Amino acid sequence: MHKSCLRNKTLAVILVCSLFVIGITATASYPKVFTDTQGRYVILDKPIERIITRSPDEARIVIALGCGDKLVAGEQATKSCLCPMTFGNTEEGCKRCFDDIIDGRMASLPEISTRYDIYFEKIAQLKPDLIFCGNLKDAEAFEDKIGCPVVVLGGQGWNLGDEGYFESIRVAGQALDAEDEADDLIDFVKGKIDLVKTKTDNMKPEDKPRVYFASRGAGAGFYDPKEGRDFTRTEPKYDPLKIAGGINVASEINGSTVNVALEQIIAWNPDFVFISNSAAKNSTALNFIKGSPELSSVNAIKNGDVYNCFYPHCRGTPPDRNLINMMYMAKLLHPTEFRDLDLEKEGNEIFKAFLGVDGVFSEYADYLIWPREYLDSLK
Repeated sequence: MHKSCLRNKTLAVILVCSLFVIGITATASYPKVFTDTQGRYVILDKPIERIITRSPDEARIVIALGCGDKLVAGEQATKSCLCPMTFGNTEEGCKRCFDDIIDGRMASLPEISTRYDIYFEKIAQLKPDLIFCGNLKDAEAFEDKIGCPVVVLGGQGWNLGDEGYFESIRVAGQALDAEDEADDLIDFVKGKIDLVKTKTDNMKPEDKPRVYFASRGAGAGFYDPKEGRDFTRTEPKYDPLKIAGGINVASEINGSTVNVALEQIIAWNPDFVFISNSAAKNSTALNFIKGSPELSSVNAIKNGDVYNCFYPHCRGTPPDRNLINMMYMAKLLHPTEFRDLDLEKEGNEIFKAFLGVDGVFSEYADYLIWPREYLDSLK
């Protein structure tokens, strides 16, 4: 066991024993002791009123559980990742969402970290009651430099096939006295998953198209040497695609977020290609792949089954966009079976559940252009 876990466990045991000695039962609300997703013991001696989050993923859970009013600071990209916007420009994107979320405080929400740096002095000045983060390394740094309770949520927002992401929601619910809200959110997400799974689980393997998923898009062509991203980067385990009734051609590769050779994609010969796109009004990547001589022998290219899809990342893995990707992919892969699935209605419900704002998907579709064009094509 890690030394941090041992230290927290020792403190928890001491606290529980002390409560017993003075006659306070384990049913008392505070102090409360629970474990986070890393098995670390967390001790809270009072209800949480001031929350700081290390990434947009944790902020999204806080808001979804009805505690957005307690969010006092977040990561740099929180402003552009929750309500999808052009990074660094809050005038381009889901403006109504940005203006309404967390009681209109998003524009003035302090930024306490970037992709690479954490501003510990600024965090200390904000006097948080609790910090939510996504990994053990950050948790240890916060504990050492800030001293307030730290909870690791972790989990991936596209991890829809097991209990991994749902455990993050449950732990946050424990920390925030929002267990019922956490259960409701989990039931909501599982309901959306079942809406698709009830149709695709019974499909024969031969009825499921083979799909290549370019999870980082193709904005720099086949491969970006600076970031190691673009068309040849994929996700061997992407639950939304599997649930949508597609066979991920990269599924036998070990690991996650991997780069593959272009020759391997050609050899896989997928029936469909999905290219993640978060660039408003930009179809350059889609047109590049469609017109690529190198890929001209691939079935997806020959049959015109190459499509934009929703970007599954944003300083994390936003569950709202990944749930929408699941439904969107299902409609494209199996148009007959999912002809009655109203993507705009479902998308607005999903964003509302996580952000507490109406009409976000409609605004997002208009902002990106290509989703609106797709929705219009269905009429």
